[in-house]
Amino acid sequence: MSGSWVGDFGPTKDQRTRVVVLMDWTGKELTATINPGANAIKAKTVRVNPTDWSVHIEADGKDAQGRAVAYVIDGKIDDLGTYNRSIIGTWNVGATKGDFSITRQ
Repeated sequence: MSGSWVGDFGPTKDQRTRVVVLMDWTGKELTATINPGANAIKAKTVRVNPTDWSVHIEADGKDAQGRAVAYVIDGKIDDLGTYNRSIIGTWNVGATKGDFSITRQ
């Protein structure tokens, strides 16, 4: 799971936002940072279920107007046996609901 995951999310196929998720296994827990950099959003919850390889991430961030918004990201790992595996699922930011696909780089 450790690495940089790059892709996009959005409410429609034409309305997409590029996203980078940096994940790291600390030896005890999995951590994640959404869009690392000056406006990075640290995840407060990151879980992987090895039974079905589902991924759940929760984070608190801010929208373009500076208001607090909750991130809830749920997906499933695809191409598990490859280095450049993907996670595909739903990505919700506040009231905006959409889908996403990110691939480990």
